[in-house]
Amino acid sequence: MKIIAVNGSPRGAKGNTDVILQAFCEGLREAGEDPEIIYLKDKTIKHCIGCFSCWSKTPGICVHKDDMAGILDKLKDANLIIGAMPLYIYSVPGLFKDFMDRMIPLIQPQIEKRGDHFIHPPRYGKPMRFVLISNAGFPEGHHFDALKQTFRLLTDGPDSELLGTICCAGGPILTIPAMKDKVQWYLDAAKKAGSEIVSEGRISQETQAALARPLPPDPGAYADMVNLYWESLGVERIAFDEPIAETKAVTEGVALPPPASTETIRDLIAGMPLAFNAKAAGDLEAVAQFDITDEEPGDYYITVADGVCHAFEGKHADPTVTIRTPADVWLKISRGEMNGAAAFMKGKYKVSGKLDLLMKMAKLFSGPPKG
Repeated sequence: MKIIAVNGSPRGAKGNTDVILQAFCEGLREAGEDPEIIYLKDKTIKHCIGCFSCWSKTPGICVHKDDMAGILDKLKDANLIIGAMPLYIYSVPGLFKDFMDRMIPLIQPQIEKRGDHFIHPPRYGKPMRFVLISNAGFPEGHHFDALKQTFRLLTDGPDSELLGTICCAGGPILTIPAMKDKVQWYLDAAKKAGSEIVSEGRISQETQAALARPLPPDPGAYADMVNLYWESLGVERIAFDEPIAETKAVTEGVALPPPASTETIRDLIAGMPLAFNAKAAGDLEAVAQFDITDEEPGDYYITVADGVCHAFEGKHADPTVTIRTPADVWLKISRGEMNGAAAFMKGKYKVSGKLDLLMKMAKLFSGPPKG
């Protein structure tokens, strides 16, 4: 079987789409096939100019002399075409749209009724079978509806067939190192889908159902993570008619005494200055507020300035980052018993303010530098 995978991501092999595509192709290879992957970002493909010379003056041959000619030669001999791309404005990116537009030399200009619909018949008489692979930053699957419909219409005829769709909501999670173990189930399903295409001729309903599940277990927590990421880059949200925020309660900070143990959240926070790594902090000036809920409710904050860390009980007037968490969750994260990123994605704790400070905590509190 000749299989051509076309990756239309502007990021090519570095994108989230390629993570899914590689898993799918791994399944193809284990089933005995050897797919060829074409990265459109590395090709020169001009816009279709609508001259229809490929239908009249030079049938099957485009007036443009670019890389699409070689791609068309591969496509007309392919038994399976994999279209892989990120979701752009509910559809395909520009790179992939140019690719699709330039595929018209593969069809004839006549309009014929095939089955229940009128279509352009294929030029080379070979059925075209497709698999769609896509990912989106949105955490919900319905954002792919228009894209899926595009590929259903593209294959709506007896000369073509859509064998399955892999549309991953929350795709950016795929390239977060801390989430690697948490997304493996999805990549395993994508790999199985590749194997099923070879063994069964399509993606099974069971595998299709697994691939339809969005990656973020909590869409709200995922949205918070994305928003905090952009905030950490200094991108501010423009708000219109936003209600005036309520004044935060502030209590005078009281220095926490040295910890008596590591069993309580109070002692954990009190012990953070002892594990502070001044070298990693550099000239950082920041305040991390902890709003602790559940079994050990309380308000605590730590300050970092001039290479020194202090811990306090109370509410700071202007924290850099605020972490609202149950005591047991933060204790487990601190002990390495729970993955912090995964816990955040599941909504086990909330964060507001500068996400970059939260991301630095592991290095900031790795213990004083040795030597």
